[in-house]
Amino acid sequence: MNQIPISVSQDKQSEKNHLISKILADFENQYKLDLSQDPVALERISEAADQAFLDLETNTEAEINLPFISANPAGPIHLRRVIRRREAASTSESIDVDVEKREAVQEPSNQRVRIQLPDKKPYITIALLVMMAVFYALQWLTDLVFGYDLLAIYGMKSNELIIAGEYWRLVTAMFLHGSIIHLGFNLYALYILGRRVEKFFGSFRFLGLFLIAGIAGNLLSFLLTEAPSLGSSTAIFGLLGAEGIFIYQHRKLFGDQSRVALRQIVQVAVGNLVIGFMIPGIDNMGHIGGLIGGVLYTWFGGPNFSIVSSPPDLRLEDQRTEEKTLYVFIALLIVIVSLVVWIILSRS
Repeated sequence: MNQIPISVSQDKQSEKNHLISKILADFENQYKLDLSQDPVALERISEAADQAFLDLETNTEAEINLPFISANPAGPIHLRRVIRRREAASTSESIDVDVEKREAVQEPSNQRVRIQLPDKKPYITIALLVMMAVFYALQWLTDLVFGYDLLAIYGMKSNELIIAGEYWRLVTAMFLHGSIIHLGFNLYALYILGRRVEKFFGSFRFLGLFLIAGIAGNLLSFLLTEAPSLGSSTAIFGLLGAEGIFIYQHRKLFGDQSRVALRQIVQVAVGNLVIGFMIPGIDNMGHIGGLIGGVLYTWFGGPNFSIVSSPPDLRLEDQRTEEKTLYVFIALLIVIVSLVVWIILSRS
């Protein structure tokens, strides 16, 4: 690849900056990565350029060789450049960046690179597990003492009572359960899915996901199912949808594992929905609504990770702020409230 030589003037700093700018531009054109935004990489290139200019004082050729200068989902990238000092007919000199001879090298896609994954503690998952267990204990206790489930009476989803103004039932229903078996299945699913999702989402974003999915599930049930219902499966289906969207949006990061994970998520979701349609008493509209809520919340407000830092010690950094996630949460709540008002007015 022929390059226009970089002329050397008496201002060595200017020539160094010119050389660095050319290396950065070539790298960005080849890999679509802007090394100028990576302070560590920029410092390494600057130091290598200084050394190259020193070498050119006694040699006609110098090499810039920077292993693990950056990385993308395909693997680490090594930067290699050769610069030459050529005597011209006059007393001036020029430097030629020989990109064709040694250019940035992309490691094979199966090259193993250490990436520091997010490992946030599942505080909200644990709190929800404890809360639901306590609520069910209170349901059992009130049924034992008063002869009826007091929490279910005042908290389960009931279309007639919601229309009458008891809007809190769209929220409280996701924390109540109809039997110990019902509770056990949902707590197990929340324990498995919650820890996996909250690890990447963080507590604040995960709590928003759980609430939006649960409310969206109860809303669709309110719209399409007349029977009363309760249970956290609306929110749990939202977690399943959120995990699927998260893996899909980061499929380049997870590689071949993403296809396997997405296939398993689809199989679990479809299998449970089929069972829900086959067995009476299961509020499948609530499940579908929760799934939709989790998908929308994650698509617009879920984490958006990119690889940062200098290889081989890479880490993931979330490019989507929690402030933006809050805006998504509020926007979805406004949509839900609008739909509730529309449904109530249409049925009045």
